[in-house]
Amino acid sequence: MPPILNIPGNKKPALSIWADLSVHQVDQLNAEITTNGKRQLLRSILKFDESPRSEILLDLYLNTLRFAKLHKYKRDQTSALFSVVKQTHDTATSTPFGNMEECFEYFRELMLLHTVHRPPWSIEVFNAAQLEEITAHVINTYFRHYKLYKYAFTPKVRLDLSINYEGRVPTPEPIELDDDDDQDDMIVASEKASEQVSPRSAATDSPKQDAVKQDETHEQPSELEIVVRKAVTEQIKQMQQTVEKQLHDTDQIINEKIQMLEQGQTPVSPKPRKSPKGSAKSRKK
Repeated sequence: MPPILNIPGNKKPALSIWADLSVHQVDQLNAEITTNGKRQLLRSILKFDESPRSEILLDLYLNTLRFAKLHKYKRDQTSALFSVVKQTHDTATSTPFGNMEECFEYFRELMLLHTVHRPPWSIEVFNAAQLEEITAHVINTYFRHYKLYKYAFTPKVRLDLSINYEGRVPTPEPIELDDDDDQDDMIVASEKASEQVSPRSAATDSPKQDAVKQDETHEQPSELEIVVRKAVTEQIKQMQQTVEKQLHDTDQIINEKIQMLEQGQTPVSPKPRKSPKGSAKSRKK
């Protein structure tokens, strides 16, 4: 069954403090010194496998934790920033269609919920300076490589278009094959089916039946072919009439000259036409 393609929609942001990382988990991550140890600990917290997509997400989240530690964020700020980045990524990869503007608007509203102090709707977790530096960090790290994340985490959209014309054989539906082995199996099966035709049935076919089959398989001429054939036929007829008329006139002139010679009269030759450019004497003058 093909995957369901979600259409980009307006997702409402919500407060995300301690949504993905608890206080104890943040302390564990901050206490871990090595990058490999943080990676394994974060993998166990998020329950990731060792797939390529999980490795990409671990790089993204470790970079976020490194940014929070570099700017000396508190535990609640670290947890909120981690959840903001995670929810932004989930929104971006929720559909294979383009939703970069909607995703950035969602990220901006998430940050405002954690910057403006209006309980219970929003809580001031970050100040104005932290809001500016977090926005610049997410733009330079995540949104700069937005299309790469979309390509890695969203299904590929393919359009199968079939067009049916009147008087033509309809286009067969495409066959989806998972591996190359399946395609080879189908080719071999089709060859075996063609080889299994009995020689008795092939020998008993009469010439009349072959002719009928050829007539049935012959395609009907299209409208364009009919129009072209009609125009060519009319032109050929006109050319034949013109040639016949010229031959008739030539025969008549020859017969008249023969009759005049028999009667002893000299045939009058037509006067030569003057050149439109004049004679040679006029050109010399």
